[in-house]
Amino acid sequence: MVSLPLHAGLQQFYREHGQSNGLFYMGHASVLAVFGGKKILFDPVILSKPYADSWAFFPAQVADPSVFDVDAVVVSHIHQDHYDLEYLKALDGKAKIVVVGGRPSFIEDLQHNGVKNLLIVEPETVTEILDGVRMYGVTHESNGIDSSAIVYNDAFCVYHGNDNYLQPESLKKFTRVGPGIDVACIPYAYIHWYPFLLEYGEGQAAEKQAEGDRLVNMYMDDCLNSIRILQPKLMIPFGANLLLDDGSAYSDINLAVKTPIDFVEYAAKTAPDVADAVKPMLAGDYCAPAGTGLSITIGQQFDGSSYRALAHAFLQERPAKQNDTTWRPIDKQAFMATLNDKVSRISERLENVIRVELNYLGERSCVEIDCLHHSARWVDEFSGDMPYHHFKLDPIASGCWLNGGRFEEVIGMRRFTLRREPNIYCKDVLRLISTVI
Repeated sequence: MVSLPLHAGLQQFYREHGQSNGLFYMGHASVLAVFGGKKILFDPVILSKPYADSWAFFPAQVADPSVFDVDAVVVSHIHQDHYDLEYLKALDGKAKIVVVGGRPSFIEDLQHNGVKNLLIVEPETVTEILDGVRMYGVTHESNGIDSSAIVYNDAFCVYHGNDNYLQPESLKKFTRVGPGIDVACIPYAYIHWYPFLLEYGEGQAAEKQAEGDRLVNMYMDDCLNSIRILQPKLMIPFGANLLLDDGSAYSDINLAVKTPIDFVEYAAKTAPDVADAVKPMLAGDYCAPAGTGLSITIGQQFDGSSYRALAHAFLQERPAKQNDTTWRPIDKQAFMATLNDKVSRISERLENVIRVELNYLGERSCVEIDCLHHSARWVDEFSGDMPYHHFKLDPIASGCWLNGGRFEEVIGMRRFTLRREPNIYCKDVLRLISTVI
């Protein structure tokens, strides 16, 4: 068992609310909720380093020996800033591992990796996961990856939205099921590679900036509408205590990811009808029922600029990333056989080629995946007779994929650029990239 130091704030929370009801914010997309003394941990990242350590949590997620002494762990989806396989396996069946069903690839990964005491909750069905504690989950309408859930007892209800952006009709389902929501952890931030890593033509910088601004504001407005639908007593701006570890909190991608403090300020300016419910909670803060409302304990207060300055100093102090020194030349034939086995499972026929340009151990190589004929091959140069998505990977991302990582991990690392022809969003191709290869 990994030895972790005691966290003073979490221990204080246990003393005050450990035998009753309350919520402690572990950081990013993780909370520890207590329901009548039963401890449930949501989306913890304790032992692993997401996406080959390409991202950094700021503030750091809370870790404490008690994370190995919980009654249940709810895991929302397979993305590595939510799904800590090392930690789940270290529990060794001592806690229920609860997931919303309806996502075969996620369930298969859990089972393949030997996660014990797995409880699969049927989507849109109230299920008692612990004595007196119920759960109701909804999967994303189309992407096959995300899920959200309410977990509640007779006195306390928590909505865990991780980074699942549901449509209004899906959100309304939660309001018809359980009690009123006390705490809603709702995503608000646009954390994505597009348009920041897309190769735009010369003179298109303004177009790229405008598109980024449009998406950032669209996601924040979507979150404000989610608050209006769920009507929680408290809303925690959720799932964006994460920085690309590129040395600067002022890089294009990190500036686009608005901080929780930024969102609090945005809500106050644009949505006075819900702004009072939005609180700038960070790792180490907590809340609990108190009469008809909630008591809220927030350790530090920031404005947007001071928070980002601290985040920048934090990134500046971190060492630069290096290639994995254990990487060796790969068996290209074996790699391609494995890739073709994955590609053969594609059911739909898409007139698109996924090109992957690699830089591994100082050598350039190219992989071409035909989504129409369900085949993959090594090529000297890419063909140009079909629409394509051309991914150019840096050495660290190349090594990750060639040494057995999922391409979803490469996307998460953000160590690539993309060129596509035609330059349009193709949901089906991106879904294959995220779930198949």
